[in-house]
Amino acid sequence: MFDDHYPLFSLADRTRYLAHRHQSLTELADASFDARWSWHEGFDYRVVEQADCLFFISNGGVFTTPHMSMPLGPLNQDRLQTIVDSVAPEFNRLGWPVRILYIDELYVPLFENLQGCQVRIAYDRTFSDYLYDAQSLRQLSGKDLHAKRNHVNRFLRTYPDYQFTPLIQADASEALQLVLDWCEEKGIDSNDITKSDYRPVKMLLDHYDELHLKGGAIRIDGKLVAFSIASEPYNRTGVIHVEKAKAEYPGLYAAINKFTLDEILPDIDWVNREEDLGIPGLRKAKLSYGPSRLIHKYEVVLTHGDA
Repeated sequence: MFDDHYPLFSLADRTRYLAHRHQSLTELADASFDARWSWHEGFDYRVVEQADCLFFISNGGVFTTPHMSMPLGPLNQDRLQTIVDSVAPEFNRLGWPVRILYIDELYVPLFENLQGCQVRIAYDRTFSDYLYDAQSLRQLSGKDLHAKRNHVNRFLRTYPDYQFTPLIQADASEALQLVLDWCEEKGIDSNDITKSDYRPVKMLLDHYDELHLKGGAIRIDGKLVAFSIASEPYNRTGVIHVEKAKAEYPGLYAAINKFTLDEILPDIDWVNREEDLGIPGLRKAKLSYGPSRLIHKYEVVLTHGDA
């Protein structure tokens, strides 16, 4: 059986995962251990090490269809060919298409040159990551970010006694309550991972120190009203996985964004703020910060034989 061949992804895999991640040139937020692990429950990720690389095989979970992830490590043409030649028969045995996700544009040529199969390559803008110049978001200078600067200034004028501090493990219960309050306001089941990120956020907060996460928190009158969670920077790039704020405080989202970069991630050059999932409001918000570029995520479907 599929489950017997490959162990379920767990927190114990962090060290070996990072060792392979650090040999890869991937830019994708999905390649962050924290992103993979916190959402793995929705994908049923199974871990495979082969040809000096590490990748996941998923039965699709509740989000998508069966697939494998792009191998992380010193991936080259020979290693990729070895992996595909090994995995394809297993997928065929299970009646699954050979579908590979989370491929950086840099690696697309390796997939185009695979032997013994037909290759179909595509990407969906819905899942493209937003990459920003971190210093631009700290300074909020220029006409394009004028509105964001006004939002921050309004927040500072309205709430001069606010407190900004690094997010710590002890803040977890208050931060989770903020997420629960949002779900309740929207009428969303917080335990439904297809509609709410409560469970992934809880995974991060429950293991905040173990994961070496970074984040910020804003309090007004002693109450936590906004927080952020980011991975440890990699290649002078930070990935912000979570940013939550009470909507009733004008300028709060702009404030938590700027303060986190100012105080928590002062040394990064770039910040990846993940995808917009095709949600109109989220797309508008991410575009409003003036991304430097989008990082597209490619997928490949392989057809072997004459099919």
